[in-house]
Amino acid sequence: MRSISITVALGLLAAGCKPSAEQPAPRPQDKPRTTAATSQPVKITFSDLPVPPKPEVTPQLIAHGETVYAQNCLACHGSKGDGNGDAAAFLLPKPRNFVQANYRLRSTTMGELPTDEDLFRAVSLGVPGTPMPPWRIHLNDQDRWAVVEYIKTFSPRFSGNEKRNVIALGNPPARNEAALAEGKSLYTKMSCITCHGESGRGDGSSAVALVDDSNLRIRPRDFTRPAAFKSGYATKEIVRTIQTGFNGTPMIGFHGSLSDEDAWKLAYYIETFAKAAAPTAVVRASRSFLEHEPLGEPDVRIKLIERAWHYDPAVIRVKKNQIVEVTFEPTDNGLGAGHGFAISSYDEVAFLNGAMVGAPKTVKFRADRAGKFTFYCATQCSTEKLHPLMNGTFIVEDNAAKETASAQ
Repeated sequence: MRSISITVALGLLAAGCKPSAEQPAPRPQDKPRTTAATSQPVKITFSDLPVPPKPEVTPQLIAHGETVYAQNCLACHGSKGDGNGDAAAFLLPKPRNFVQANYRLRSTTMGELPTDEDLFRAVSLGVPGTPMPPWRIHLNDQDRWAVVEYIKTFSPRFSGNEKRNVIALGNPPARNEAALAEGKSLYTKMSCITCHGESGRGDGSSAVALVDDSNLRIRPRDFTRPAAFKSGYATKEIVRTIQTGFNGTPMIGFHGSLSDEDAWKLAYYIETFAKAAAPTAVVRASRSFLEHEPLGEPDVRIKLIERAWHYDPAVIRVKKNQIVEVTFEPTDNGLGAGHGFAISSYDEVAFLNGAMVGAPKTVKFRADRAGKFTFYCATQCSTEKLHPLMNGTFIVEDNAAKETASAQ
């Protein structure tokens, strides 16, 4: 394994998101699609994400993947790919251990490795209900393919040419009362009820004793909460999970012991537990809680990104009396609380709270005090050493060189 000598911030990084000479700009297909009628993002689930052709695997591609990994993945998954990055202790569930290579989101038979397309989809879409963000928002196709190839280097299994059998899900049968009745019967017959419970809440009789491949407690999926389904909520994804299982967990794959038709019927019944559709994140511009004056067009627009509990850029420099607009977007959800932005001595006019992945927030204010100030996370997004690292420097230059202020 190559050693990576880089000081990496803690958490989920997104330094690969800015196009550069080495990183081609994201192509149009990398952007979330919208419907003409509603302009709302289309919810793409795991199996339906289009996968662009993989580039030729060369030493240069893998070296680029190492760089992308160091910038975006190392802090959680670790320099050895074992899921023991500096931020791992603060994350639930724990980051994937790439050395063990027990991947859960797959199209392949139980116990097998995922296909390269499976890995690309997982990196692109992230994992709902976990700290793993959808990297297609920040990384282009080349970056994601490169990091997929680099991730594979952590496990010798990928170099052993293990066979990977993609499971065909068959054609869905009619969804009717008879199919639902058969699905309900299968729910008991296949022992789903033992782990997931009679009401589908993940509270079956065996639930308290379940552990994963790291010997950590794992709770069965709560079928009443569609938003928490790791590959997205769709009948096809439920069928795929029934047949493939989740490697490294007590959730076995039923392919070979359950027909495709029965798997669909079981999925139909599982969907009856859902109480409401998954919520949709709404992107809104956000103003601070106090505004002293009507502000027109900004003189300076700044795109600020959180990368592993660090800000990028770490230094913002403006002129006194300029109207400044800061659009802030994190690359992770800060243990579920999101991230924020405020500036010492300016926090009555420059304050954002709870920004989430894919839902940036914007604040506009006048930089009417010269000096050097600290900007910081206004949301308690973590504990101990992570949250206090989220700060940067806001410099307001006064060309007249008159009185200045400083708050560090």
